[in-house]
Amino acid sequence: VYERNVGPYLDEKYGILKYLLRQKEAGRIRHLGFSVHGSCDVMKRFLDAYGDQMEFCQVQLNYIDWKFQDAKAKVELLSERGIPIWVMEPLRGGRLASLSPEDAAKLKELRPKEPVAGWAFRFLQTIPGVVMTLSGMSTLDQLKQNVEIYQEEKPLSREEFDVLVGIADGMVKKDVLPCTACR
Repeated sequence: VYERNVGPYLDEKYGILKYLLRQKEAGRIRHLGFSVHGSCDVMKRFLDAYGDQMEFCQVQLNYIDWKFQDAKAKVELLSERGIPIWVMEPLRGGRLASLSPEDAAKLKELRPKEPVAGWAFRFLQTIPGVVMTLSGMSTLDQLKQNVEIYQEEKPLSREEFDVLVGIADGMVKKDVLPCTACR
């Protein structure tokens, strides 16, 4: 099946991988990786073709998309292939930086000093294979908060992980997240 999103990359007539490998050999590319926005099946097709040459994968990963966009399966596939994960949309376009008062209270009960946005980053610290997080900060205060959060690794316990995924399930059921507002 020739799909618009991955088909041209897999089509030998375009020579995309050959070109990129030449650029890497010439020193214009230091680390060759890919960004995926498609399904796990599309990602698997790409990895079956080019996975041996890929040094990282950038994937949308956050506690909402863990189930909602099957990020869990993508993480497992990348793990099986030994490919490091770069995260985009850890706060889902800012949506995970402010939760409903009820959801925020559940988290505050578990970790009273953790900011709401910190939970999204602690979630990522729990996922093996995550080596880079692109947080999309837009203010100096957000930068300072992120630096403070990442000064210490504090992965989630099983209970915390389950509560966070439960909050995400509730958000999806309420239909409060049609998009990430990335425009």
